[in-house]
Amino acid sequence: MRYNSLFRLLGLVFCLHLLSACTVTDLDDDGNPIIPADPNAPASYEHLSLSEVADTLWAPRILPEARDEAIDWPTLMARLAAPGDGTATSVFVHFDGVVERVDTSRIRGSVTVKVDDQDVVLQTGRIVRGNAIRDASRYVVFDDFKNQIRFAQISRELNSRAIEGAGALDESWQGQPVSVIAAITFDHGTLRDAVPIQIERSGE
Repeated sequence: MRYNSLFRLLGLVFCLHLLSACTVTDLDDDGNPIIPADPNAPASYEHLSLSEVADTLWAPRILPEARDEAIDWPTLMARLAAPGDGTATSVFVHFDGVVERVDTSRIRGSVTVKVDDQDVVLQTGRIVRGNAIRDASRYVVFDDFKNQIRFAQISRELNSRAIEGAGALDESWQGQPVSVIAAITFDHGTLRDAVPIQIERSGE
């Protein structure tokens, strides 16, 4: 008799253990379980417009990445001088310099900043060449896009947000010391396709 009671007790404990391991799942209006999103799942932009994709990436991810993780100018110069395989590389970089020239044309405007003995031409017009921002950011991954065309086109959206965020520069900036965060592509010892993420007069 005592063994029967013991078996019942053990059975009850086992059942309670199974119940405690169960997870209560909410149901939607149709009675289907609501499965929470996997935080480790890869991003998917298949059903978003390119503008929506850029909004998802720009302020929450790329801007903080550029501001917090930009390399400094000496590091960029060291990488530029190092032997390479000729593959283009894009990075976020922070540097201080003096504005030497401002081209205010809306189509292909630019600001030339003298940094040490190097001229850095920042694109500020409506047409921006290259993929410096896209390729510098670890958050823009080819596999997240459904085809190569959309991956190529996202650069235009990101460049547009960068130019808008950097603000309009006019001739009053000429000769002014500035602090810059930019995305830059380099290869074969040459800097190109620089896009300002942030440009401010030094001391402001």
